[in-house]
Amino acid sequence: MAPLTGIKVVEMGVMIAVPAASESLAGLGASVIKVEDTARGDELRSFGSSRGGMSVWFANANAGKRGLSVDLATDEGKDILWKVLEDADVFIQGFRSGVVAKLGFDYETVSQKFPKLIYCSSTGFGESGPYENLPAYDPVIQAMTGWAGFQKVDGKPTLHRAMVSDKTAAVFNAQAILAALVQRARTGEGCFIEASMMSSNLMYNWPDVMMHCSLLEEDGNHLPNLLSSYRLYQCQDGFITVALGTDKQFRSFCEVLDATEHLADERLASAATRAANMQFVFSLIGEITARFDVTTIVSRLREADVPVGPVLDPDEVANDEHVKDMNLVRERTHPILGRHLSAVHPASMFGEDLELSPAPMQGEHSREILSELGYNAETLETLINSGVVKTFE
Repeated sequence: MAPLTGIKVVEMGVMIAVPAASESLAGLGASVIKVEDTARGDELRSFGSSRGGMSVWFANANAGKRGLSVDLATDEGKDILWKVLEDADVFIQGFRSGVVAKLGFDYETVSQKFPKLIYCSSTGFGESGPYENLPAYDPVIQAMTGWAGFQKVDGKPTLHRAMVSDKTAAVFNAQAILAALVQRARTGEGCFIEASMMSSNLMYNWPDVMMHCSLLEEDGNHLPNLLSSYRLYQCQDGFITVALGTDKQFRSFCEVLDATEHLADERLASAATRAANMQFVFSLIGEITARFDVTTIVSRLREADVPVGPVLDPDEVANDEHVKDMNLVRERTHPILGRHLSAVHPASMFGEDLELSPAPMQGEHSREILSELGYNAETLETLINSGVVKTFE
């Protein structure tokens, strides 16, 4: 049995930070209902590669959920959400401070009715402070939490070409919810979780990205950030990355790549001397790797127990021999998308290899969920015809 079997999660979120968090919980066995409006729904549905009106971006952040589309601006729509929350364990929403309060579903109101409910509010900047009401997307958070300022190219800050800020927030959202579930098992009480994108990314970046600017005492030994030494090296037919952290690894690198003449160089004699001559070391490694093709250099260095890896383009990753052998990326079938690839949820570590259901179309399970809540067929049709509820049929 999956660890979260029997836990019901209600999600109101768009893009990645909230949906990816609840998908992680679904991967651990939770039953997740994704609540969307009756207009556009989650805006991620319309972003990126798609087929038949379903974005694969959306599909890979919303698997394992059922979809309910309801107009929360109406009294009838609000009644539906209250009924959905009656037996819920977790409610996670990702709107700017004050938005859900206007709808009547802020923590104070919800917790009065359901004191055992775990309520997670995932905003861009938090529930208070000067930036409380500002909109936030991934690149904005990247810029303001050190990501872009550290990823310099030719001295200029750059953005990661991935939603690192959103995904970081999703991880901390899920982590906090799991901790709250443990606490509730002990106390019987729910709680409020405030987990902003900014706070999540600051904590994520502080151990390494912010390492060189953390010491405040005058006698602190301030050194450049170690991550600034990360490099990619060109070979005859591609690129690799190699990490030579120890003297043994550097020696093995030179020995297996026919470059032992450099071992007599005093600048390369130890980790300390290499650190003092880092640019020379980088240039030398680049000169050596340029003599080989990727397959040869990777196989030789791996045989010598030197950390090395080829630089794979995104379309090469699924065919990596380890990824294939471990079945880490699988072909799945979606009723709209058809065949597509998805990464396997790491929940297999719990002894159960979960196959998540396909991501829902907007309102795909509206009828099913409302029937479970006790709405009869006549009332259902009235709600659908009046536009309070949207279905996908």
